[in-house]
Amino acid sequence: MTARKAQLAGLAAILALSTAGCGALDDAADAPVAAPTSTKPADPQLVLIDAVPSDDDGAYHFDVKGAEVPTSGVLDAPKKAAEIKAVQTEPDAGFTLTMTTRMIGEQTWVKMALSPATIPGLPKIPKNWQLLDKSKIKDKDLIGYDGSLDPGYTKVLVQKASGIKETSPGHFAGTTDLTQSTEAEIVDEKTLKALGEKAKKVPFEAVVDADGNLTSLVAKIPAAGKAKAKTYAVKYDGFGTTSTPAAPAAGEQQKAASVIYEMLAG
Repeated sequence: MTARKAQLAGLAAILALSTAGCGALDDAADAPVAAPTSTKPADPQLVLIDAVPSDDDGAYHFDVKGAEVPTSGVLDAPKKAAEIKAVQTEPDAGFTLTMTTRMIGEQTWVKMALSPATIPGLPKIPKNWQLLDKSKIKDKDLIGYDGSLDPGYTKVLVQKASGIKETSPGHFAGTTDLTQSTEAEIVDEKTLKALGEKAKKVPFEAVVDADGNLTSLVAKIPAAGKAKAKTYAVKYDGFGTTSTPAAPAAGEQQKAASVIYEMLAG
């Protein structure tokens, strides 16, 4: 997801500035063959793949915890609209960056906030929505709706899974291979290496609702090296009831300030 790239770039830029100031941010090619759309596939793996949000689904809410950059927001693929919020805390640098990206058609707005904003060396960031100019962005993928469908990367996790079973109606369990789904950024490279063979058999559970929508996927990552055990949790809800993100009102936005482009450039 390109919005995540923007968030990471912004964080990296702020870290560099704060350090200077104080001395101290889809689909796999080998996917299983899709079952006929007229009936639910019997294979548990295909049931889960079929339940992942697609470009036919309307607006829904998502919440992804336990990734390198936790995110939440709303996606509406048919209307090419998305809003993605990330809150990243950097204990060593002593601040938290909150960044919200809103993508509507071919346009993108960002809103950033630093807390506390009084740390020496941190940039002053406008509080309203900042409309990005494509001509001022090197990575053109950051502009406009990026085609995101599955912000929790649940589809690739299921595609790279094995031993999936339906433990009760709508509830599934299996193991997934994190070495084959690095785009999900669930663990960093060091942790993945420290996990060794354990990374190839990470247990997960998933839930599909009565309407056939994947509503939850939870993976349990064991401790490895200096990294503690953690839970990667994806929640999708609000299908059919969530409002589509809209462009900010004229009084709530401005053309992006130069500091925004500097941060996005990393």
